[in-house]
Amino acid sequence: MAKKVKKKEEQLDEFYYHEALDRSYIVANMIEDVLVEHPVIEKHKELKEKVQKAQELIIEVYQEIGGLSVKLFTDPSELPDFMRDNKV
Repeated sequence: MAKKVKKKEEQLDEFYYHEALDRSYIVANMIEDVLVEHPVIEKHKELKEKVQKAQELIIEVYQEIGGLSVKLFTDPSELPDFMRDNKV
């Protein structure tokens, strides 16, 4: 097995978060278009349930990336109350 070359650690800026958000959206849509609607998947309930679970997990990742992006790149005074760090 080939050794992994350690990458230089990149600075994660707003673009990287936007890119991850976009890619997770694309993957969730691809799962819908390519798998969920495929005749074999539709015919077998157990397969469809697994594919839909995978899609749900990707959608959760999408939501979490969006939340992180807002928290990291929005001025705290502009955040809605539920997103503010209300520690006293």
